[in-house]
Amino acid sequence: MTTVSVHPTPSGVTMWTRCVCGSLQTRVLRGSRAVICARSRPADQAAPTV
Repeated sequence: MTTVSVHPTPSGVTMWTRCVCGSLQTRVLRGSRAVICARSRPADQAAPTV
């Protein structure tokens, strides 16, 4: 997982991360707890050309 950006918000700290599969996640950090609020589908891999 790679951290894309981190922003303080009234709800806690919002963190955007990207998984090795390519999906993007939004996490809200509240103290020692992290809640995944949104997740995209993994990025499509290019189809092989013949």
